[in-house]
Amino acid sequence: MTENDDRKLLDALKQSFPPANTELGTDLWPQVLRRLEDHPAPVPWYDWALAGLSAATLLAFPRLILVLAYHL
Repeated sequence: MTENDDRKLLDALKQSFPPANTELGTDLWPQVLRRLEDHPAPVPWYDWALAGLSAATLLAFPRLILVLAYHL
């Protein structure tokens, strides 16, 4: 491609895509907090089962605590 073709392509792209609006009108964090308060995420049953199984395993085999601490 020649430099003239590159310029035409660049001009065509600039015309077809409007400039992006990079500035936010307001702060989004209060909206995020409001949304989280309206619809709290439920904890699925398998998370509780996994936590219980992990606790039971660590109570049955206390030396695994050292293995876990080593890998963390």
